[in-house]
Amino acid sequence: MTEESLQSDLRDAMRARDQRRIDIVRGIIAVAKNLKVEKRVQTLDEAELIAIVRKESKKRSDVIEFATKGNRPEIAADAQAEKEILEAYLPQQLSRDELTAVVRTIAAELGTAEIGPLMAELRKRYSGRFDGKEASAAIRELST
Repeated sequence: MTEESLQSDLRDAMRARDQRRIDIVRGIIAVAKNLKVEKRVQTLDEAELIAIVRKESKKRSDVIEFATKGNRPEIAADAQAEKEILEAYLPQQLSRDELTAVVRTIAAELGTAEIGPLMAELRKRYSGRFDGKEASAAIRELST
């Protein structure tokens, strides 16, 4: 995912008159522009754009949770639809089995089962492609 692909997706959404997608993509572009100004850079790399999308997706998850607790199914449904659009921009997540296999491989390479070094190496190799809670659980499982 690049800034150019986001602009292209915005144009496509405008042509299709898909207002929800337009709003989501515009939001991502706005956050990206603010981050570029803050960092004083010309472009953002893919990892930074993925982090933005992941953060926006997390916001929608929180909205879904609170709307469900507050008995507001229409708000939860809207947030769920927005979250699905956002998740289309995220890389494919590692499954639980794949994550466990990767953790075992990295542990064998590093020769340790300590959570700190394993998580650091996992982040370096598979940034944005795994859930931290699941990775932590897989590492704990390995060390027991």
